[in-house]
Amino acid sequence: MFFDVPVLNRSEIVIAGAGPAGIAAGLAAARLGKKVTLVEQSGTPGGLGTAGLVPAVICQSDGVQMLAGEICRSIVEECCSRMGIPEMNPMWQEVDPEIMKRIYDRRILEAGIRLYYGVKAVETEVEERRIGALIVSTPRGLRKIEGELFLDCTGDAAVAALAGVPFHKGDENGDTMAPTLCVQFSNVDIAAYRASIAENGNDLDIWHRLLKAGKAPLDEHHFVGVCTYGNGSASGNLGHIYGVDTLNEEDLTRCYVRGREIAELYHRFYREHVPGFAKCDLVQTAPLLGVRESRRIDGIYRLNYADYESRASFPDEIGRFAYPVDIHASQADPEAQRRVEENIQKTRYRPGENYGIPYRALVPRGIDNLLVAGRCISTDRAMQSSVRVIPGCMLTGQAAGAAATLSLDRGCSSAEVPAGELQERIRRIGGVLPDR
Repeated sequence: MFFDVPVLNRSEIVIAGAGPAGIAAGLAAARLGKKVTLVEQSGTPGGLGTAGLVPAVICQSDGVQMLAGEICRSIVEECCSRMGIPEMNPMWQEVDPEIMKRIYDRRILEAGIRLYYGVKAVETEVEERRIGALIVSTPRGLRKIEGELFLDCTGDAAVAALAGVPFHKGDENGDTMAPTLCVQFSNVDIAAYRASIAENGNDLDIWHRLLKAGKAPLDEHHFVGVCTYGNGSASGNLGHIYGVDTLNEEDLTRCYVRGREIAELYHRFYREHVPGFAKCDLVQTAPLLGVRESRRIDGIYRLNYADYESRASFPDEIGRFAYPVDIHASQADPEAQRRVEENIQKTRYRPGENYGIPYRALVPRGIDNLLVAGRCISTDRAMQSSVRVIPGCMLTGQAAGAAATLSLDRGCSSAEVPAGELQERIRRIGGVLPDR
Protein backbone atom coordinates (compact mmCIF):
# COMPACT_ATOMS: atom_id res chain seq x y z
CA MET A 1 0.00 0.00 0.00
CA PHE A 2 1.31 3.45 -0.92
CA PHE A 3 0.42 6.74 0.74
CA ASP A 4 0.09 10.09 -0.99
CA VAL A 5 1.60 12.16 1.80
CA PRO A 6 4.55 14.59 1.83
CA VAL A 7 8.06 13.30 2.38
CA LEU A 8 9.46 14.45 5.71
CA ASN A 9 12.97 13.12 5.17
CA ARG A 10 15.09 10.62 3.25
CA SER A 11 17.90 8.67 4.84
CA GLU A 12 20.04 5.60 4.31
CA ILE A 13 18.96 4.10 7.64
CA VAL A 14 15.67 4.89 9.38
CA ILE A 15 15.23 3.93 13.04
CA ALA A 16 11.91 3.92 14.90
CA GLY A 17 12.23 4.30 18.65
CA ALA A 18 14.83 6.29 20.62
CA GLY A 19 15.03 4.00 23.62
CA PRO A 20 18.32 2.28 24.54
CA ALA A 21 18.18 -0.01 21.48
CA GLY A 22 17.42 2.77 19.01
CA ILE A 23 20.03 5.12 20.44
CA ALA A 24 22.73 2.43 20.34
CA ALA A 25 21.71 1.48 16.79
CA GLY A 26 21.83 5.07 15.60
CA LEU A 27 25.19 5.81 17.21
CA ALA A 28 26.67 2.61 15.79
CA ALA A 29 25.44 3.29 12.25
CA ALA A 30 26.55 6.93 12.36
CA ARG A 31 30.01 5.96 13.60
CA LEU A 32 30.25 3.60 10.65
CA GLY A 33 29.55 6.42 8.22
CA LYS A 34 25.86 6.21 7.36
CA LYS A 35 23.17 8.87 7.29
CA VAL A 36 20.64 8.03 9.97
CA THR A 37 17.16 9.28 10.83
CA LEU A 38 15.82 8.49 14.31
CA VAL A 39 12.15 9.05 15.19
CA GLU A 40 10.67 8.93 18.69
CA GLN A 41 6.99 9.20 19.53
CA SER A 42 7.60 10.94 22.88
CA GLY A 43 9.65 14.05 23.55
CA THR A 44 12.36 12.19 25.44
CA PRO A 45 15.25 9.89 24.52
CA GLY A 46 16.03 6.81 26.58
CA GLY A 47 12.68 5.04 26.72
CA LEU A 48 11.99 3.23 29.96
CA GLY A 49 15.37 4.27 31.37
CA THR A 50 14.31 7.93 31.36
CA ALA A 51 10.63 8.54 30.57
CA GLY A 52 9.80 5.23 32.25
CA LEU A 53 11.78 6.11 35.42
CA VAL A 54 13.36 2.64 35.54
CA PRO A 55 15.84 3.42 38.29
CA ALA A 56 19.02 1.53 37.40
CA VAL A 57 21.20 0.11 34.63
CA ILE A 58 21.88 -3.49 35.61
CA CYS A 59 24.11 -6.35 34.48
CA GLN A 60 26.58 -4.64 32.17
CA SER A 61 28.93 -7.32 33.50
CA ASP A 62 28.63 -11.02 34.27
CA GLY A 63 30.42 -10.41 37.56
CA VAL A 64 33.85 -11.05 36.06
CA GLN A 65 34.00 -9.37 32.66
CA MET A 66 32.22 -6.48 30.99
CA LEU A 67 29.65 -7.56 28.43
CA ALA A 68 28.28 -4.12 27.57
CA GLY A 69 29.95 -2.37 24.67
CA GLU A 70 31.56 1.05 24.71
CA ILE A 71 28.33 2.82 23.73
CA CYS A 72 26.41 1.63 26.79
CA ARG A 73 29.37 1.71 29.15
CA SER A 74 30.51 5.23 28.28
CA ILE A 75 27.00 6.66 28.61
CA VAL A 76 26.57 5.22 32.10
CA GLU A 77 30.08 6.30 33.08
CA GLU A 78 29.34 9.86 31.94
CA CYS A 79 26.12 9.86 33.93
CA CYS A 80 28.02 8.69 37.01
CA SER A 81 30.61 11.43 36.54
CA ARG A 82 27.91 14.09 36.33
CA MET A 83 26.24 12.64 39.44
CA GLY A 84 29.52 12.82 41.35
CA ILE A 85 29.88 9.03 41.53
CA PRO A 86 33.61 8.22 41.29
CA GLU A 87 33.28 4.69 39.90
CA MET A 88 30.46 3.00 38.02
CA ASN A 89 29.02 -0.23 39.40
CA PRO A 90 28.65 -2.47 36.31
CA MET A 91 26.21 -4.81 38.05
CA TRP A 92 23.72 -2.29 39.43
CA GLN A 93 24.11 1.43 38.82
CA GLU A 94 21.49 3.98 39.84
CA VAL A 95 21.17 6.78 37.30
CA ASP A 96 19.57 10.22 37.25
CA PRO A 97 16.99 10.17 34.42
CA GLU A 98 17.30 13.90 33.67
CA ILE A 99 21.07 13.65 33.30
CA MET A 100 20.65 10.62 31.05
CA LYS A 101 18.25 12.53 28.79
CA ARG A 102 20.78 15.31 28.21
CA ILE A 103 23.59 12.83 27.56
CA TYR A 104 21.46 11.02 24.99
CA ASP A 105 20.37 14.26 23.30
CA ARG A 106 23.93 15.48 22.95
CA ARG A 107 25.35 12.19 21.69
CA ILE A 108 22.60 11.72 19.12
CA LEU A 109 22.99 15.22 17.72
CA GLU A 110 26.80 15.23 17.82
CA ALA A 111 26.75 11.99 15.81
CA GLY A 112 24.95 13.85 13.01
CA ILE A 113 21.76 11.82 13.36
CA ARG A 114 18.57 13.48 12.08
CA LEU A 115 16.34 13.35 15.15
CA TYR A 116 12.58 13.82 15.37
CA TYR A 117 10.66 13.87 18.66
CA GLY A 118 6.86 13.74 18.75
CA VAL A 119 6.81 11.57 15.63
CA LYS A 120 5.23 8.12 15.69
CA ALA A 121 5.39 5.30 13.14
CA VAL A 122 1.83 4.42 12.11
CA GLU A 123 2.21 2.49 8.84
CA THR A 124 4.71 1.16 6.33
CA GLU A 125 4.96 1.15 2.55
CA VAL A 126 5.93 -2.39 1.55
CA GLU A 127 6.55 -3.85 -1.90
CA GLU A 128 8.21 -7.14 -2.81
CA ARG A 129 9.50 -7.88 0.71
CA ARG A 130 10.99 -4.41 1.16
CA ILE A 131 9.91 -1.37 3.14
CA GLY A 132 10.18 1.78 1.05
CA ALA A 133 8.97 4.29 3.59
CA LEU A 134 7.80 4.68 7.13
CA ILE A 135 4.52 6.57 7.50
CA VAL A 136 4.64 8.74 10.60
CA SER A 137 2.22 10.92 12.51
CA THR A 138 3.56 14.43 13.10
CA PRO A 139 2.10 17.68 14.49
CA ARG A 140 1.40 18.64 10.85
CA GLY A 141 -0.33 15.38 9.96
CA LEU A 142 0.91 12.25 8.20
CA ARG A 143 4.32 12.29 6.54
CA LYS A 144 6.63 9.66 5.12
CA ILE A 145 10.30 8.98 5.80
CA GLU A 146 11.98 7.14 2.97
CA GLY A 147 14.97 4.91 3.53
CA GLU A 148 17.05 2.03 2.31
CA LEU A 149 17.15 0.01 5.50
CA PHE A 150 14.83 0.21 8.52
CA LEU A 151 15.39 -0.67 12.17
CA ASP A 152 12.52 -1.42 14.52
CA CYS A 153 13.56 -0.38 18.03
CA THR A 154 10.06 0.42 19.26
CA GLY A 155 10.02 -2.27 21.96
CA ASP A 156 6.64 -3.44 20.68
CA ALA A 157 7.89 -4.56 17.24
CA ALA A 158 5.43 -1.97 15.90
CA VAL A 159 7.13 -1.43 12.53
CA ALA A 160 7.64 -5.15 11.99
CA ALA A 161 3.99 -5.86 12.75
CA LEU A 162 2.82 -3.07 10.44
CA ALA A 163 4.99 -4.56 7.68
CA GLY A 164 3.42 -7.98 8.13
CA VAL A 165 6.18 -9.76 10.04
CA PRO A 166 4.72 -12.65 12.09
CA PHE A 167 5.16 -12.43 15.84
CA HIS A 168 4.49 -14.12 19.18
CA LYS A 169 3.02 -12.51 22.28
CA GLY A 170 3.13 -13.58 25.91
CA ASP A 171 2.58 -17.12 27.12
CA GLU A 172 0.61 -19.93 25.50
CA ASN A 173 -2.59 -18.00 26.26
CA GLY A 174 -1.24 -14.68 24.96
CA ASP A 175 -0.93 -13.26 28.49
CA THR A 176 2.01 -10.92 29.01
CA MET A 177 3.99 -9.85 32.04
CA ALA A 178 2.26 -7.21 34.14
CA PRO A 179 3.56 -3.68 33.51
CA THR A 180 4.48 -1.11 36.16
CA LEU A 181 4.02 2.65 36.25
CA CYS A 182 7.21 3.68 38.03
CA VAL A 183 7.33 6.60 40.47
CA GLN A 184 9.73 9.33 41.52
CA PHE A 185 10.06 10.58 45.11
CA SER A 186 11.85 13.66 46.38
CA ASN A 187 12.88 14.88 49.85
CA VAL A 188 14.23 11.46 50.84
CA ASP A 189 16.78 11.28 53.67
CA ILE A 190 19.05 8.88 51.83
CA ALA A 191 21.56 8.60 54.68
CA ALA A 192 18.84 7.67 57.17
CA TYR A 193 17.36 5.16 54.72
CA ARG A 194 20.69 3.41 54.19
CA ALA A 195 21.58 3.47 57.87
CA SER A 196 18.30 1.81 58.82
CA ILE A 197 18.66 -1.16 56.49
CA ALA A 198 21.02 -3.12 58.75
CA GLU A 199 18.70 -2.67 61.73
CA ASN A 200 15.21 -2.76 60.21
CA GLY A 201 15.77 -4.52 56.91
CA ASN A 202 15.17 -2.85 53.58
CA ASP A 203 11.83 -1.74 52.17
CA LEU A 204 11.19 -5.23 50.74
CA ASP A 205 11.56 -6.75 54.22
CA ILE A 206 9.25 -4.12 55.73
CA TRP A 207 6.66 -4.70 53.00
CA HIS A 208 6.62 -8.46 53.57
CA ARG A 209 6.25 -8.04 57.31
CA LEU A 210 3.19 -5.90 56.69
CA LEU A 211 1.90 -8.36 54.11
CA LYS A 212 2.24 -11.25 56.56
CA ALA A 213 0.38 -9.24 59.19
CA GLY A 214 -2.39 -8.39 56.72
CA LYS A 215 -1.56 -4.68 56.84
CA ALA A 216 0.02 -4.07 53.43
CA PRO A 217 -1.95 -1.65 51.22
CA LEU A 218 -1.92 -4.14 48.33
CA ASP A 219 -1.93 -7.93 48.11
CA GLU A 220 1.33 -7.75 46.13
CA HIS A 221 3.89 -10.49 46.77
CA HIS A 222 6.47 -9.39 44.20
CA PHE A 223 8.05 -6.21 45.55
CA VAL A 224 10.83 -4.72 43.41
CA GLY A 225 11.76 -1.53 45.31
CA VAL A 226 13.46 1.84 44.85
CA CYS A 227 16.85 3.24 43.91
CA THR A 228 18.09 6.46 45.51
CA TYR A 229 20.25 9.12 43.87
CA GLY A 230 21.23 12.77 44.06
CA ASN A 231 20.51 14.75 47.21
CA GLY A 232 17.21 13.14 48.10
CA SER A 233 15.61 11.56 45.02
CA ALA A 234 14.39 8.02 44.52
CA SER A 235 12.81 6.19 41.60
CA GLY A 236 10.60 3.23 42.39
CA ASN A 237 9.77 0.16 40.32
CA LEU A 238 6.71 -0.44 42.47
CA GLY A 239 3.60 -2.50 41.94
CA HIS A 240 2.11 -4.33 38.97
CA ILE A 241 -1.01 -3.84 36.90
CA TYR A 242 -2.34 -7.32 36.28
CA GLY A 243 -4.55 -8.81 33.59
CA VAL A 244 -3.86 -6.27 30.85
CA ASP A 245 -2.74 -6.22 27.23
CA THR A 246 -0.70 -3.07 26.65
CA LEU A 247 -1.33 -3.32 22.88
CA ASN A 248 -5.02 -2.74 23.58
CA GLU A 249 -6.04 0.92 23.79
CA GLU A 250 -8.58 0.41 26.59
CA ASP A 251 -6.17 -1.67 28.68
CA LEU A 252 -3.35 0.80 28.11
CA THR A 253 -5.52 3.64 29.36
CA ARG A 254 -6.53 1.60 32.37
CA CYS A 255 -2.86 0.95 33.13
CA TYR A 256 -2.08 4.64 33.45
CA VAL A 257 -5.13 5.32 35.64
CA ARG A 258 -4.54 2.29 37.87
CA GLY A 259 -0.81 2.97 38.00
CA ARG A 260 -1.41 6.40 39.48
CA GLU A 261 -3.73 4.90 42.09
CA ILE A 262 -1.11 2.32 43.01
CA ALA A 263 1.57 5.02 43.24
CA GLU A 264 -0.42 6.83 45.92
CA LEU A 265 -0.64 3.64 47.98
CA TYR A 266 3.11 3.06 47.77
CA HIS A 267 3.79 6.69 48.63
CA ARG A 268 1.78 6.26 51.80
CA PHE A 269 3.62 3.03 52.61
CA TYR A 270 7.02 4.68 52.25
CA ARG A 271 6.07 7.73 54.31
CA GLU A 272 4.57 5.67 57.14
CA HIS A 273 6.88 2.67 57.31
CA VAL A 274 10.28 3.18 55.65
CA PRO A 275 12.95 5.18 57.53
CA GLY A 276 14.23 8.17 55.56
CA PHE A 277 10.96 8.56 53.63
CA ALA A 278 8.80 10.21 56.31
CA LYS A 279 8.75 13.55 54.49
CA CYS A 280 9.08 12.32 50.93
CA ASP A 281 6.94 13.76 48.16
CA LEU A 282 5.56 11.84 45.20
CA VAL A 283 6.94 14.06 42.45
CA GLN A 284 5.54 12.16 39.49
CA THR A 285 4.47 8.90 38.01
CA ALA A 286 6.35 8.01 34.85
CA PRO A 287 5.15 9.57 31.58
CA LEU A 288 5.82 6.19 29.96
CA LEU A 289 4.30 2.92 31.19
CA GLY A 290 6.87 0.29 32.14
CA VAL A 291 5.93 -2.40 29.61
CA ARG A 292 7.97 -5.56 30.11
CA GLU A 293 6.59 -7.65 27.28
CA SER A 294 4.45 -7.37 24.17
CA ARG A 295 5.35 -8.70 20.71
CA ARG A 296 8.36 -10.89 19.92
CA ILE A 297 9.14 -11.18 16.22
CA ASP A 298 9.40 -14.44 14.37
CA GLY A 299 13.01 -14.31 13.23
CA ILE A 300 15.41 -16.56 11.38
CA TYR A 301 16.50 -17.97 14.74
CA ARG A 302 14.50 -18.06 17.96
CA LEU A 303 16.75 -17.68 21.00
CA ASN A 304 15.38 -20.09 23.61
CA TYR A 305 15.68 -21.26 27.19
CA ALA A 306 17.80 -24.26 26.19
CA ASP A 307 20.36 -21.73 24.92
CA TYR A 308 20.26 -20.05 28.34
CA GLU A 309 20.78 -23.33 30.17
CA SER A 310 23.68 -24.37 27.91
CA ARG A 311 25.40 -20.94 27.96
CA ALA A 312 25.17 -21.22 24.19
CA SER A 313 27.66 -19.85 21.66
CA PHE A 314 26.86 -19.08 18.03
CA PRO A 315 28.94 -18.56 14.88
CA ASP A 316 27.04 -15.33 14.18
CA GLU A 317 27.26 -14.08 17.76
CA ILE A 318 26.81 -10.33 18.25
CA GLY A 319 27.53 -10.28 21.98
CA ARG A 320 26.99 -12.12 25.23
CA PHE A 321 24.68 -11.43 28.15
CA ALA A 322 23.99 -12.68 31.67
CA TYR A 323 20.78 -11.32 33.22
CA PRO A 324 18.62 -14.07 34.82
CA VAL A 325 15.24 -15.26 33.60
CA ASP A 326 12.83 -12.69 35.08
CA ILE A 327 9.24 -13.41 34.02
CA HIS A 328 6.86 -11.27 36.08
CA ALA A 329 3.42 -12.68 36.78
CA SER A 330 0.58 -11.87 34.37
CA GLN A 331 -2.27 -12.22 36.84
CA ALA A 332 -2.92 -11.19 40.45
CA ASP A 333 -2.07 -14.67 41.72
CA PRO A 334 -0.02 -14.62 44.97
CA GLU A 335 1.66 -17.94 44.20
CA ALA A 336 2.67 -16.80 40.71
CA GLN A 337 4.02 -13.56 42.20
CA ARG A 338 6.12 -15.45 44.76
CA ARG A 339 7.59 -17.70 42.08
CA VAL A 340 9.10 -14.73 40.22
CA GLU A 341 11.87 -14.12 42.77
CA GLU A 342 12.38 -17.86 43.20
CA ASN A 343 12.89 -18.28 39.46
CA ILE A 344 15.35 -15.38 39.31
CA GLN A 345 17.48 -17.03 41.99
CA LYS A 346 17.13 -20.46 40.39
CA THR A 347 18.31 -19.26 36.97
CA ARG A 348 20.99 -16.79 38.07
CA TYR A 349 24.39 -17.61 36.55
CA ARG A 350 27.56 -17.98 38.57
CA PRO A 351 30.08 -15.11 38.13
CA GLY A 352 31.74 -15.28 34.73
CA GLU A 353 28.95 -17.23 33.02
CA ASN A 354 27.01 -15.79 30.09
CA TYR A 355 25.14 -16.73 26.91
CA GLY A 356 25.53 -15.65 23.30
CA ILE A 357 23.00 -13.77 21.17
CA PRO A 358 22.99 -14.71 17.47
CA TYR A 359 22.55 -12.09 14.79
CA ARG A 360 19.79 -14.24 13.25
CA ALA A 361 17.53 -13.36 16.21
CA LEU A 362 17.48 -9.75 14.94
CA VAL A 363 16.43 -10.70 11.40
CA PRO A 364 12.65 -10.94 10.87
CA ARG A 365 11.03 -13.28 8.41
CA GLY A 366 9.34 -11.79 5.38
CA ILE A 367 11.03 -8.39 5.01
CA ASP A 368 14.50 -8.10 3.47
CA ASN A 369 15.51 -4.60 4.61
CA LEU A 370 14.38 -4.63 8.23
CA LEU A 371 16.17 -5.43 11.47
CA VAL A 372 14.75 -5.52 14.98
CA ALA A 373 16.54 -4.72 18.24
CA GLY A 374 15.57 -4.47 21.89
CA ARG A 375 13.07 -6.46 23.90
CA CYS A 376 11.12 -7.63 20.83
CA ILE A 377 13.83 -9.65 19.05
CA SER A 378 13.18 -13.29 18.14
CA THR A 379 13.17 -15.25 21.41
CA ASP A 380 10.99 -17.48 23.49
CA ARG A 381 9.40 -15.93 26.55
CA ALA A 382 12.12 -16.93 29.00
CA MET A 383 14.89 -15.40 26.91
CA GLN A 384 12.88 -12.24 26.29
CA SER A 385 12.68 -11.76 30.06
CA SER A 386 16.47 -11.86 30.23
CA VAL A 387 17.52 -9.74 27.25
CA ARG A 388 14.90 -6.99 27.80
CA VAL A 389 16.94 -4.89 30.27
CA ILE A 390 18.89 -1.78 29.19
CA PRO A 391 22.35 -3.26 28.44
CA GLY A 392 20.76 -6.15 26.52
CA CYS A 393 18.75 -3.70 24.43
CA MET A 394 21.86 -1.62 23.72
CA LEU A 395 23.82 -4.75 22.80
CA THR A 396 21.26 -5.78 20.18
CA GLY A 397 20.85 -2.16 19.09
CA GLN A 398 24.51 -1.57 18.34
CA ALA A 399 24.63 -4.86 16.42
CA ALA A 400 21.58 -3.90 14.34
CA GLY A 401 23.13 -0.53 13.54
CA ALA A 402 26.40 -2.15 12.46
CA ALA A 403 24.57 -4.81 10.42
CA ALA A 404 22.54 -2.16 8.63
CA THR A 405 25.69 -0.44 7.42
CA LEU A 406 27.12 -3.73 6.19
CA SER A 407 23.91 -4.64 4.37
CA LEU A 408 24.00 -1.32 2.54
CA ASP A 409 27.70 -1.56 1.71
CA ARG A 410 27.33 -5.07 0.31
CA GLY A 411 23.97 -4.50 -1.36
CA CYS A 412 22.56 -7.58 0.32
CA SER A 413 19.46 -8.32 2.36
CA SER A 414 19.65 -8.16 6.14
CA ALA A 415 19.57 -11.98 6.24
CA GLU A 416 22.66 -12.21 4.03
CA VAL A 417 25.00 -10.07 6.16
CA PRO A 418 28.28 -12.01 6.62
CA ALA A 419 28.77 -12.87 10.30
CA GLY A 420 32.53 -12.43 10.33
CA GLU A 421 32.42 -8.96 8.77
CA LEU A 422 29.61 -7.95 11.11
CA GLN A 423 31.63 -9.02 14.12
CA GLU A 424 34.56 -6.94 12.89
CA ARG A 425 32.32 -3.87 12.66
CA ILE A 426 30.91 -4.51 16.13
CA ARG A 427 34.46 -4.61 17.49
CA ARG A 428 35.29 -1.43 15.60
CA ILE A 429 32.59 0.48 17.50
CA GLY A 430 33.66 -0.94 20.86
CA GLY A 431 31.39 -3.97 21.11
CA VAL A 432 32.48 -6.89 23.28
CA LEU A 433 32.80 -10.25 21.55
CA PRO A 434 34.65 -13.45 22.48
CA ASP A 435 38.18 -13.86 21.16
CA ARG A 436 38.31 -15.41 17.74
